[in-house]
Parts: sequence; C-alpha cells; structure tokens
Amino acid sequence: MKRGIRPPPPSRDSHVGYSLIPKKTVLERLHDAIEFLRVGKEEIEKGKSTADKRMIREGCEKVFHAFVEAAASRIQKYGLGVPESHDDIREGLFIAGPRELLDTWDKVFSRLHAISYYRGWLDYQKIDESVKEVESAIEKIEKLVGR
Repeated sequence: MKRGIRPPPPSRDSHVGYSLIPKKTVLERLHDAIEFLRVGKEEIEKGKSTADKRMIREGCEKVFHAFVEAAASRIQKYGLGVPESHDDIREGLFIAGPRELLDTWDKVFSRLHAISYYRGWLDYQKIDESVKEVESAIEKIEKLVGR
C-alpha cells in the first residue's frame, strides 16, 4: 500500500457483535465448551495415532477454546459482563474465582495455546495433563454456574 493512503474506516455495522467471544448465554457457552472439548480430544488422539502434528495442534487449540468458553460462562454468570480478550478472561477469573481456575487458565494458555498450537512444540505428557485439567475445570464451572 502506498504511503499515506489508508483504507476507509469500517462501517458501524461491521462492529456489531464483533469481539473475541461472541455474546451467548451462560448455558450456550457451556454447551460449546463441552463440544469443543470433545472435538479437540478426538483430534489430538487421531493426530497422535496418525503422526499428524497439525491435527494435534488444532486439537490443542480446540481444547484451549473449550476452556475459553467455560471461563467466559463463569465470568458472565458472576456478573462481570462478557470478556472480549484473553486478558479480560484472566482478570475475570481472578475476580470470580476460585483461584484454581485462574491457575488452570495460566497453564493451558501457555501449554495448549502458545506452546503447542502457535509454536508447534508438542510435549504429549503436558498436552494430556492439560486436557485433564480443562475437563476438571469445566466440571467445576458447571457446578458453579448451576448447570
């Protein structure tokens, strides 16, 4: 693009509903979290059995996104609104608690999202541990939000 030439600003309509996490009900988020977890686990296992590292990475990201959805449901139910970034989710978990959810967030953000998905460094033991931690966290969140 030539220097000084900029695209026109986006229309106001293009911003409607745009955020990291679309607006959904608490129960819709939990449903999505469970589905992302299921699909992510399947991809990780299939990727391992076929030595498909891309599939494993995609599965890791889906498991991470399962926790994003579950954490957002916890934050939303607590009354903090809808988080729109990873930082908002971390802050919301810090406020809403319990502390173990924030600890899980920090681990799976690093292990599944940053290291496994983005960098492609696959430590199967850490991936398996993280998947179990996400499963456990989702179960806790289900109890906390009254599902």
